[in-house]
Amino acid sequence: MEPKKDDALFEQLGKNKKRRRRKVIVTVVTVILILAVLLVGLVIYLRRTVRERFASGADQVQSYEVKTGTLSTVVSGSGTLAEDGLEAITVPEGVEVTKVLVKAGDTVAEGQILATVDAASVHTALASLQESLEALDKQISSAESDTVSASVTTRVAGRVKRIYAEKGQSVSDCMVEHGALAVLSLDGYMAVTLQTDALAPGDAVTVIREDGTELDGSVERSAAGYATVLVTDDGPAPDEEVTVSLEGTVLGSGKLSIHEPLSVTGYAGTVQTVLASENQRVYKGSSLFSLTDTSTSVTYDSLLRSRQEQEQTLLELLELRSSGGVAAPFAGSVYTVDYDEALAPGAVATLSPNEKMTVTLTVDESDILSLELGQEAEITVSSLGDEPFRGDVTELDRTGATGVYTAVITLDKDGNMLPGMTASVSIRISGVENAVLIPLEALQQTRSRSYVYTSYDEETETFGGEVDVTVGLTGSSEVEILSGLKPGDTVYYTKELTIADFFAGMSGMPMGGSGGMGSMPGGSQRGNGGSGGERPQGGFSGGKQGG
Repeated sequence: MEPKKDDALFEQLGKNKKRRRRKVIVTVVTVILILAVLLVGLVIYLRRTVRERFASGADQVQSYEVKTGTLSTVVSGSGTLAEDGLEAITVPEGVEVTKVLVKAGDTVAEGQILATVDAASVHTALASLQESLEALDKQISSAESDTVSASVTTRVAGRVKRIYAEKGQSVSDCMVEHGALAVLSLDGYMAVTLQTDALAPGDAVTVIREDGTELDGSVERSAAGYATVLVTDDGPAPDEEVTVSLEGTVLGSGKLSIHEPLSVTGYAGTVQTVLASENQRVYKGSSLFSLTDTSTSVTYDSLLRSRQEQEQTLLELLELRSSGGVAAPFAGSVYTVDYDEALAPGAVATLSPNEKMTVTLTVDESDILSLELGQEAEITVSSLGDEPFRGDVTELDRTGATGVYTAVITLDKDGNMLPGMTASVSIRISGVENAVLIPLEALQQTRSRSYVYTSYDEETETFGGEVDVTVGLTGSSEVEILSGLKPGDTVYYTKELTIADFFAGMSGMPMGGSGGMGSMPGGSQRGNGGSGGERPQGGFSGGKQGG
């Protein structure tokens, strides 16, 4: 019988355990349901409150005591740090690198050997270069007497219609500015095109110059409602306005152009004398300009440049033979090791002087014209702390060729700066200190005036005390007042209440025991970096502007 009693006891214990578990579950579910009901009620209350506030109008009255402070406008952005002054270290063609002695990140001293080279390849390169120098010397000797002519002549006959070059002017400068030293008319005609259907090719017309002189003209061609009329080039000037008539009837007018122009060109020297004059008839071989400071020919100059480049290579090869390796030209660090026997046999490494870094910003089209080279910038590197670094605008790309405008900021390199670190940049483009400032929302403007309200009647809910003001610099949320207000004055205005303002005002709101939610405090003003003075908090109440 003893075993049966134990079974009954265990059965009773199991039943009690199940009952306790059911009670716990029921309790937890009840608590969850109560919390859910409370949460739903809170959400409904908040939604109703927000709806009521915004349904009654989002404009809320604010007051502000005028103070002085600093206001500035800035162009800001972010980018990544990059090394400045990188220099690729290479060996002359034909020299074989045997071993690179450094790795990326290494610090190197000026003159330190970065890589060893094969001595035999250096000797071979020296011999080949010496042969090339000897061949160049022969070419230079034969081209030495080949100089630019001391005069500019024409190889065809014509009439001089434009002279651009002036005494003392560089020939190359004149060519860059005008595309020619002078322009000739070759066929003896000037031409004018006018809109008319009344002419046919071959018609004789009268061309009337600006001074009233009449010249015989003839129609060269006529098509699609336009006619081209030719007139002698002896007298009329390019771009002169003329009128064309047929049997006393004016058909139209236009500007003359050279019918068959020829540009007289040059590339070296300085104009010593202008030998021709406009409207002068010249012939084949006529001298138009005499030149001074003429140098040797382009071929000669090109050969000299080539020799100078090879002389530099010769010095590099001699240094390699002397030292047995590639030396660092300056102290710094190894940015990358570039040697690759198959892909880049002449490359060794890229060095950084560790002196400067750059940040490249993408600049909006509305800001790019406000930037200038040399402007000071503040750079903050978040990974290095909040202390800003000073930099300068060193490059500006205003072409927009890539679809964006960019500015490059250069700064001194701090020991902890690394390429790729994110940097925030602020460039102050204008600013004022000890300025009388008010919130931008407080400024009322029409086409003809700017003014503020200096009083508000809560009973009638109207603004008054209009004061005309003169506006200075405008920031993102504040505006400078040049006249009309002084520190200590109070201005009134409406501020749009946003949902963010509503929930910001509810932070820290007490919960009443029987009354529910406590009253909502006043909203906060928008801040403007760099302005002085603490903003007062104005209470919310419905308002409207009075005349």
